[in-house]
Amino acid sequence: MVTVIQPSETSFDPAHTALVVIDMTTFDADPRGGLAKAFAEDGVDLRYYWKHMADQVLPNTIRLLDGFRSAGARVVFTRVGAQFGDYADAQPHVRELHRRSGVLRGTDEYDMLEPLAARAGEAIVDKVGSSAFGTGNLDILLRNAGVTDVIFCGVITNACILLSAVAAWDLGYSTSIVDDACGADSAEIHSAALSVASWLGCHIVSTDHVLAGVAAGQ
Repeated sequence: MVTVIQPSETSFDPAHTALVVIDMTTFDADPRGGLAKAFAEDGVDLRYYWKHMADQVLPNTIRLLDGFRSAGARVVFTRVGAQFGDYADAQPHVRELHRRSGVLRGTDEYDMLEPLAARAGEAIVDKVGSSAFGTGNLDILLRNAGVTDVIFCGVITNACILLSAVAAWDLGYSTSIVDDACGADSAEIHSAALSVASWLGCHIVSTDHVLAGVAAGQ
């Protein structure tokens, strides 16, 4: 297990902090969605993933959203999938998975889970691969808004979360990953991904710590 390391900061300035909710869409975060169907066809066991999603990831993401909205802090959602009907724009390594899953902009697969729908004044970054920086426009969005602290939650810890967080760290952002608001297909893979991020310099934090910090920064 990864030890949750709370950063030395005890507060987050809402004017310069963004919560980035990664890929909590029908495709990635609904047990009836395209990822579940594709992985079932391939014989991949996702029982841990869906239980963890229901028990921790979704409830804690909702808590984080409530806290950031109450503080007037920035909220960004990412969605992943193709936009062209032939999936030609999808990142080559995930194109076939996207095609099999039907995750195309304008479909239910592409949209956020209903409890996590973006509100007016909140941003959505559409990406064609894993990193919200490398395959989406998250960097320019955050820089234009004066964001310096980025806090990630969502799925999948060892893919889109890890690659987005490491990219944020590499671009100079103060980067945190919310351990109990992220999910992978096993506890071991989740911990391994967080270990890599922590070794590089990302903060591994809890939902409670983030909420307390955002409240203190108001």
